[in-house]
Amino acid sequence: MKRIAFIIALYVSVSLSLYGTTPYNLEGIKALNVLLTDQDDLLSPKAEEALLMMLKKRLELSGISSEKDGVGAMFVKLTAIEVGESRVVHVTLGIGEEAVIVRSKAVESFVLSYSYEDMIKTKDAERDIYETVIDFLFDEFLEQFEEDNDL
Repeated sequence: MKRIAFIIALYVSVSLSLYGTTPYNLEGIKALNVLLTDQDDLLSPKAEEALLMMLKKRLELSGISSEKDGVGAMFVKLTAIEVGESRVVHVTLGIGEEAVIVRSKAVESFVLSYSYEDMIKTKDAERDIYETVIDFLFDEFLEQFEEDNDL
């Protein structure tokens, strides 16, 4: 059953990434809090700190302040499953923000305003997660941020 779920998730992920665009808009983001959710304890406290510090540094270098309160949040969510003798890690980089949704009346809500993900088969989770988040997922975020803000 886990293999079928893995294959379906992999197919959806690959299919979505083939089209190259996302339905998200990153226009006007000035500050983000940075959070990490490691549901399967894949990272040591030292590795978590290193990942969060690098995300904050890359945000700052991109002109986005890494605030603590009162703004949206960039988050990294980690989950893993064992497939045979291997571990497969699902890594999500996303942005959550408060927003006003226009319906019959304005509704204040918290929305997922950006999400990009990857699945990696790994034997060295700390190294591979760091590389995936910093060298792949954040670069994808930054590319769309620059396009949406004409940078």
